[in-house]
Amino acid sequence: MPFTPFHIVAGTSIKSVFPKYFSFSTFALTNVLIDCEALYYYFTTGILEHKFFHTIFGVSIVAIVCATLGKPVCEFGLRIWNKTLKMENIKWFKTEIKINNFSSWIGAITGALSQLILDSIMHRDMTPLFPFSNENIFLRIVSVDNLHYICLGLFIIGVFIYLLKKLLFK
Repeated sequence: MPFTPFHIVAGTSIKSVFPKYFSFSTFALTNVLIDCEALYYYFTTGILEHKFFHTIFGVSIVAIVCATLGKPVCEFGLRIWNKTLKMENIKWFKTEIKINNFSSWIGAITGALSQLILDSIMHRDMTPLFPFSNENIFLRIVSVDNLHYICLGLFIIGVFIYLLKKLLFK
């Protein structure tokens, strides 16, 4: 993968541009759940493998679960985020707790597809279009180093846009 946090921080650029239409928490949950498969294989076999949940069908299932069942879980997590971390003292870091259905679906679908593509670029064992194809058409379309730079760059752009919006519009 690019390590799961790389996937997640890349999503900040989408959240900063479309804050009401993109659930960052369902995006993150989707990424983490998909990578649990690779961690499972790593801890049980010692080999980092990407199997069913790293295919178009697998990520689709995870996206559906995260968009529907994950929505209340994410809302609960956001309540804890705001209360436990004393976000009332840091107003700009406080987040809206309610996630609408549209943003939940967009977050989950974006998380699933970005996870599939980013991992496919990096890992030789991926077959993202299985059962339609056993080839990895995304493998090394950019170098692994550049992939990490792209993810970090998206994070920096997302933070910049977020801060710019806060300064200009609030």
